[in-house]
Amino acid sequence: MELSEFGKHFITVLSKWNELFNPAQVPPFLFHYTTFEGLKGILKDNALRATFSQSLNDGSEWEFGRSVVRKYPVPEEMAKALAPPSPWAEPAPKSIFVTCFCEESDLLSMWRSYSVHGGGYCLGFDGPHLANLQRERLEKLGEFAARLVKVYYGESLPPLVEGLLKSGAHSTAEWVLENIIKHHGFVEEKEWRIIVPDPPVSLMSFHAGQVNIKASVLVRNHDGDHRLPLKKLFYGPTLRDDAALETTLRWLLESYGYGDVEVVRSVIPYRL
Repeated sequence: MELSEFGKHFITVLSKWNELFNPAQVPPFLFHYTTFEGLKGILKDNALRATFSQSLNDGSEWEFGRSVVRKYPVPEEMAKALAPPSPWAEPAPKSIFVTCFCEESDLLSMWRSYSVHGGGYCLGFDGPHLANLQRERLEKLGEFAARLVKVYYGESLPPLVEGLLKSGAHSTAEWVLENIIKHHGFVEEKEWRIIVPDPPVSLMSFHAGQVNIKASVLVRNHDGDHRLPLKKLFYGPTLRDDAALETTLRWLLESYGYGDVEVVRSVIPYRL
């Protein structure tokens, strides 16, 4: 493939990536389920935590994504043109950190899994504005930036993703797709995530998980008043449904500069 032909093909590849990450596809709201300590930390730090992906509930999920991606071989001519040190191909990062969101605000499986048996909180964010968040101290233009991505499930992919793979476009940044394709068993989560590649160790903090140690980095809004685009706060179905709880939550939000956030109770009739 001559360079001019490759150049034409690369323009096609770029358009397919742009279709996949079209901001118009982001839902108006995306939701993050957490415990009270998680809620308080998010408000206090004015930041979300992105956790090392291999220490998540399914630490091997990227292996499933890789197995699906590699069913679509890259055309030989393109592989040659993109061989290192090609300026067209983005080298794979050594680590990925993620913070996860759901399209549903009141999903029982999420309450059970991520918020202490339904006794937690669900933060409703302005979806499109989440795409503007970046990790701390992203100082150099050439550094990897955070990305808001939609997660796809199973081996039968939608035409948008399959078309990108068939074009060989994944050869330019295969690691992105590896981290947004998950096993079909997780489909109910309807997940979106901010992926943060290769944050420096100097930005990491560490805390105990149930069976391991988790490393994380903060993801912030670097524009305007630096507030997160938080719009709603749902409290879980097993918490007391009374005026005192709502009043206290409003005080909590106001104390951290989020007094305009709407407080909503879960409508799921689930009690412990």
